[in-house]
Amino acid sequence: MNIFIFKDKNNTSAGYVQITEDELQAYKKNSEGKVFLINLGHSIMEVDEIAYHDFYKEENREDYRKKLAIKNNVVSMESLISGEFNECNLVVDTSEPLDEKVMREMMIEKLPEAISTLTDEENELIQQIYFNHISERELAGVYGVSRTAIQKRRNKILLKMKKFFEN
Repeated sequence: MNIFIFKDKNNTSAGYVQITEDELQAYKKNSEGKVFLINLGHSIMEVDEIAYHDFYKEENREDYRKKLAIKNNVVSMESLISGEFNECNLVVDTSEPLDEKVMREMMIEKLPEAISTLTDEENELIQQIYFNHISERELAGVYGVSRTAIQKRRNKILLKMKKFFEN
């Protein structure tokens, strides 16, 4: 199995390096804090804590849905298509409605354009909060203003972006 860890844990964009299982054990032993690894089936990859929790949250959700489907004799669309269907009761899928999913996808596609309408200062604040995961309290300390002021700035920016998407 291939094992990949960050070249530089402090700069995750620096990429990965492949190591052996023995090297992984030594790396985990010598690392400060927890090492977050996900099993991709064909390889094991180190990720940051947020990606780790997102990955296993989705995986656990899928496992739960499969167990629930078995318990309630639910059949999936995949089993209908693949021929695994054995006359179980059909249940309506209650996952995200298709129209909402399409709208979300369209908004994601337009997000870079929406961000480009922001001033440099607005863009920086949004980057810090949503992409760098820096709390409003921390940003308030950096900018020398209250957390409420950061909240108001963020809300003003979000309102500006909302208006962009409504047009």
